[in-house]
Amino acid sequence: MSKALVVGGDMIDGIRQVLTGHGIDGITHWSGRKVGDGNKIIPQDVKLIVLVTDWISHSLTKKIKLNAAKRGVRVVYTPNGSATLQARLDRISQDTATEGECRSLINNILGLLIRSKILIERYS
Repeated sequence: MSKALVVGGDMIDGIRQVLTGHGIDGITHWSGRKVGDGNKIIPQDVKLIVLVTDWISHSLTKKIKLNAAKRGVRVVYTPNGSATLQARLDRISQDTATEGECRSLINNILGLLIRSKILIERYS
């Protein structure tokens, strides 16, 4: 069960549909225009943050970006629109798949090197 935080915008039905299509079933929305939005804490179970850049201030964007980086949460920046978000999430999915393939290849190479005793035992 993946959860996302959407910050910015008022009518996010299109964004909700895109996120649901990518397997995200829990969506929290902050408008980004309320005074207290800058003091909110990112929920613990959030795996993705979508910043709708047309509708939030630079200071709020900076706060969220810093807090997300501290927690290792991925941030996607998009103007107001679900089509752009769809394209960016598709690109992230492709990058993640490629990243996994690279890790698998590296692990295979390391395994071969260890088995052929090219690497010192402490690395095994």
